[in-house]
Amino acid sequence: MATKKAVREQVMAALNAMPDDVRHFQAGTLYERLFESEEWNRSQTVAVTLSTGFELDTQPIIDAAKQAHKEIVVPKTFSTDRKMVFLPLTDATVLKESKFGIMEPENGIEVTKKQIDLIVVPGLGFTKKGVRLGFGGGYYDRFLADYQGRTVTLAFEPQMFKEPTWQVADTDVLIQHVITSY
Repeated sequence: MATKKAVREQVMAALNAMPDDVRHFQAGTLYERLFESEEWNRSQTVAVTLSTGFELDTQPIIDAAKQAHKEIVVPKTFSTDRKMVFLPLTDATVLKESKFGIMEPENGIEVTKKQIDLIVVPGLGFTKKGVRLGFGGGYYDRFLADYQGRTVTLAFEPQMFKEPTWQVADTDVLIQHVITSY
């Protein structure tokens, strides 16, 4: 059993090494499958992160949500208690880089869990059954612990595992729908 840190490094290296054409093709398939999904079409308020670097670009998801007149909410983290809240992403949103290098909203009124229909959950490793290897902060697992809405993730091929090769904790929350490009 590999350490979570080792698996994270392995996946990040594989994502960084993906040829642009392969990444572009897989990303297109992932977006298409998300936009065709029941979860997407039934949702009015969608939570999504503002992606960075090697991650799947979330801007097309944000653009599609705007086009479909959905409310988009993005996470803001608090390192003191490792808490995460979601704030609306609008033209008036002021974004600031967090200590994790992720753009986060500085203003806006917190949207409650009950108001969020769908969360597009980020991560590094996944299984078809929804086991997720996150980035190591535990923010999403804490937020999702009592979340009643739908969860989905979009995974590039190097992010998929037949079985978890890392230690799965009792506090790890399963993702309901893992969308793959193959």
